[in-house]
Amino acid sequence: MPLPGQIAASSERYRLGLVYLVTATFFTSLAGVLLRHVEAADGWTVVFYRSLAFVATMAVFIVWRHGRRSAAAFRDIGRPGLGVAVFLGAAFMLFIFALLNTTVANAVFTVSLSPFFAALFAWLVLREAVRPATLGTMVLALIGVGFMFGDGLEAGTWLGTALAFVCCLCYSAGLVSMRGGRARDMLPAVCLAGVVSAVIAGLTAEDLTIGGRDLGIAIALGVVQLAFQYILVTRATRDVPAAEVALVGRLALIMAPLWVWLTVGEVPGRLTLVGGVIILGAVMVHGVLALRRQPHAVDG
Repeated sequence: MPLPGQIAASSERYRLGLVYLVTATFFTSLAGVLLRHVEAADGWTVVFYRSLAFVATMAVFIVWRHGRRSAAAFRDIGRPGLGVAVFLGAAFMLFIFALLNTTVANAVFTVSLSPFFAALFAWLVLREAVRPATLGTMVLALIGVGFMFGDGLEAGTWLGTALAFVCCLCYSAGLVSMRGGRARDMLPAVCLAGVVSAVIAGLTAEDLTIGGRDLGIAIALGVVQLAFQYILVTRATRDVPAAEVALVGRLALIMAPLWVWLTVGEVPGRLTLVGGVIILGAVMVHGVLALRRQPHAVDG
């Protein structure tokens, strides 16, 4: 039975964790609106400088966290960590190109399918049970994606939806790899994901010349939108149940399209809105059901 002082301290950590989480979700939602303000740089160039900024920020945080054991932390990621680096590195690149080839709403709604595919991959790889409710909400969410693919075919943006879908698969595989190595600190593996995307972008880009404004946006994408997101979510998961972390993260599905609508007037198509509502409903139901199965952070 926890003492009153322990309950109060736990409650305070829980509230602080929620603040970290909401802040991280805000940063997550900025990708589309920042990318829409790039003037001349192409996708590979943006990915390259975004990845460099991300790696530098994550490396500083890892050194602050581990000190002299930083090199050992990178060595300790093992095979699961290599999976995290490869799959998340691919997802980092694919998400940028998805945003460049379709509406922000279309891209973020499609990528939001990751909890469902992560559950399926965890069942295939880790033999974790898949709940019937997860399968049901996944089918509903896939129907929503079907609407958005239809919208993409009409508007000529189907490629962006396809890239977002592959991004979702890679991100889901990265999450399962991370779960497979959950006994270790996976932040060094996430940092290496940035190295993977930087190397591929650097080798693929025709010209890495970039203007000052676009460089600033790429750095903001790497530091604020990506690195701060992972750092804050990692900190929040210490005191906020995983189901609540996932549920609060769904706020990005609303905020990301909102920012581009308010700033650049990007309005998603009718079918994208219909599909988005279906997906949002599915992931919210999935999150609420998971929350009901998980005890509150401040419970005994």
